[in-house]
Amino acid sequence: MEFAYYSISLIFAYAITRWITENVKFHFRNNKIWLHHWIISAIVMLILLYLQYESPFIWGALTGVALEGISRKNWSILRNK
Repeated sequence: MEFAYYSISLIFAYAITRWITENVKFHFRNNKIWLHHWIISAIVMLILLYLQYESPFIWGALTGVALEGISRKNWSILRNK
């Protein structure tokens, strides 16, 4: 059943992230670097992996956020001017 929780969390997080990114202008960036939500999600994943945290809901949600970000055409960490 854990895989089912993971999958449902992934789908919901992907959909919610898509809605947020299209309706809310919220960014972590400066003149050189842009921390997209998929990068932040990946960083959190690495931290949770190091801490050996196991929750299908959290892992599914983080995966959904990351996949939504890298499925877009502009996802580079370096800012294009």
